[in-house]
Amino acid sequence: MRAEMIEELKKLQRQTNITNILALHDLGKAHRNSVPLTALGRRPVIERDPVMFIEAIEANLIQELLPQRHEKMAANPAAFFRGTAELMAYDLSHEPQSHLRVLTDGDAHLQNFGFYASPERNMLFDLNDFDEAAPNSFEFDVKRLATSIYLFGGQEHFGETAVDVLVQAVARTYRKTLKKAFKTGALERFYASTAVGSMAAGLPEEADAEFVREVVRKAANRDNESVVKKFTVQNGTHLRFKDAPPRSVHLEQGQEIALMHGFLQYQQTTRADVALLLGQYHITDIIRHSVGIGSFGTSCYLILLTGLGGSHLVLQVKEALPRRRDLLPKRLAVNLDQEISEGQRIISSTQILQKASDPFLGWFNVDGKSFYVRQFRDMKGSIDVATLSWPQYQAYARVCGYLLAMAHAQSPMAAVAAGYMNKDFDRAIQHWAKNYLHQVTADYAAFIEKFAI
Repeated sequence: MRAEMIEELKKLQRQTNITNILALHDLGKAHRNSVPLTALGRRPVIERDPVMFIEAIEANLIQELLPQRHEKMAANPAAFFRGTAELMAYDLSHEPQSHLRVLTDGDAHLQNFGFYASPERNMLFDLNDFDEAAPNSFEFDVKRLATSIYLFGGQEHFGETAVDVLVQAVARTYRKTLKKAFKTGALERFYASTAVGSMAAGLPEEADAEFVREVVRKAANRDNESVVKKFTVQNGTHLRFKDAPPRSVHLEQGQEIALMHGFLQYQQTTRADVALLLGQYHITDIIRHSVGIGSFGTSCYLILLTGLGGSHLVLQVKEALPRRRDLLPKRLAVNLDQEISEGQRIISSTQILQKASDPFLGWFNVDGKSFYVRQFRDMKGSIDVATLSWPQYQAYARVCGYLLAMAHAQSPMAAVAAGYMNKDFDRAIQHWAKNYLHQVTADYAAFIEKFAI
């Protein structure tokens, strides 16, 4: 994936024979002649069966977990939207697009931003889910973010006109942030911080800043020991994860041994200092533990490690499926030939798009599946948008637009995208996202009808 992005930069330089930012910006302006910004606001009629797409994805998931997955997705259209990234990915790939490709998150909705600790234990706020990450036209992420603002805003009964204005404001924040990012050097963009203290200080209302600080305080208390206390029970002289079937279940011996072998592979993909630290721990227990909505039903595990002095570390192991758009429309079981590099893709994307990342990131392949590894809940948290007042919701959405632009700014093609955008971009994104709500509603209704929830 990194090689693909580097090759795209080389291709751009060969085609234009330019390397300075101003020239790339002008190239973006000229691109409006090929793809007018208004074209990004148009949606052609696309014929597809959403249920077929969902069933194609679910053919690769753990079948006993599907009833719970369906229950989560049926809660409301916003929850359904979170669990069906494949539908929007398909639609976007069959609609007018800029073809200005950056490394995108692929699933940049409002609930895929959150708090986590840097290696120095400073609290950051940034994108935090990269299962769908890959090079795409830059506006794909902006459209998914904008659509989620409408969906979550509608769920909270915020005024339609007010949300219209907010979506344009978020698109404007994204546009201006990306333009500003390329007025600095590459190193400044690379070192830009998402520290919560800086973010809170920049919010216009003190109530918003205090809200952020309160969420941070809660997240800071979620360290490894608190996770161990919540998810484990003493079994004789050993700690064991609690069973809560079907969501959380212990493994058969063969599965457990395979994951232990995978853990040895994983250590070889971590930083040298982390690998040395992990050598001071041993595996105490492993459990299958499903999380989220979109990834609920994939093969996900928790590994409990106990180290010298009785300290504990909980790692989350998540199956790294190919991007959902790559699984469609064929309904084929995924095997290692398809998954082989997916764990590395997700980890590489995390490290590129986040300003600082979990030091325990890594990946491995075992039993025909690819996995990636990260810490579980350690100083991590997210903002439940259902708890936000309207002023807080506005501030949160704008911050997400800012962070998305800073993530995209790591890709050199984003300089061309910055030149390509003007005020017409804000209106096009808002028009498209509001129109796409009808598609989400229709897909949600078809899902409810099919599964009789």
